[in-house]
Amino acid sequence: MDAFEEIEDEIRRQEDRVKARELRKRLAELEKDLVETPKAKNSSQPSEAEAREVDVMKPATKAGRLSKKMANLGKFCLIVVSVIVAIRLAAWIGTIVMVLGVTWIAYKLFLESND
Repeated sequence: MDAFEEIEDEIRRQEDRVKARELRKRLAELEKDLVETPKAKNSSQPSEAEAREVDVMKPATKAGRLSKKMANLGKFCLIVVSVIVAIRLAAWIGTIVMVLGVTWIAYKLFLESND
């Protein structure tokens, strides 16, 4: 068990070093972006950093949430009805195929003339 624990510890140390290196690299990139694109106060165009920001959506109103719930409920009901219809249709087709099969076998056995 000691050998496995030593290997696991070495892997953890390597992972920590890689994470720290990635973090330093990302921080250096962010600092470089901040230095290269100073914010112009009188500029009417947004800077690159501002353009990358994501607009936050306004929270949905109660009526909007209710209409979405009703739409989802309608979709669910449509799926349930479609599945029920498909099952019944498959049962009817299966019954017809079985009746035709039994009829054909009975015809072949009893009614077809042997020449």
